[in-house]
Amino acid sequence: MLCIGLTLFGLMVRSLARLVRETFKPDIDFRGVIAEVLFMLVMVEVVRLLVIYLQEHRVAVDFMVELGIVATLREIVLRGVTELPWQEVIAVTLFIVALGGLLRFGDLRSIGLPAPDGHCASDAMAPTEPPTGSPVGAPGPDDSA
Repeated sequence: MLCIGLTLFGLMVRSLARLVRETFKPDIDFRGVIAEVLFMLVMVEVVRLLVIYLQEHRVAVDFMVELGIVATLREIVLRGVTELPWQEVIAVTLFIVALGGLLRFGDLRSIGLPAPDGHCASDAMAPTEPPTGSPVGAPGPDDSA
C-alpha cells in the first residue's frame, strides 16, 4: 500500500511540475493546462479513495462515481467535443447523466447495513422520540415555586 501511495504522490508531483511549466510558456496550450488540472483532480480523487479504503476497509461507491465523471470529462477535454462523432457525444452525455443521477438520486450509501462503528446507517436518519421527562430548565411536577 505504501508503494501505491508513493506512486500516486509521484504522479501528482510530476503532473504539478508539468502544469507549472505549461503555465509559464510564452504560448500557453490551454487544452494541455486544463488536461493537467483535470488529471490532478483525478489523482486527488484516487488518493481520497485509497485513504478511505485504508481507514474503513471498504470502497466508497460515490467516490468512484465522482472519479468516473471527472475522468470522462478529462478525456472529452483532451479530445475536444467538436472532434467527436455525434454518436460518441450522445453516448458520453448519457453516461455522464447516468453517473450524475446515481450520485444525486441513487442511494449509494447502504442504509440498514451496519457501519464500521457497529451502528446501523439508518439509525442516524431515524426520528428520535421526545424525552419522557420535562425539558431542561422547565419546572417538573415535583418542583414547587
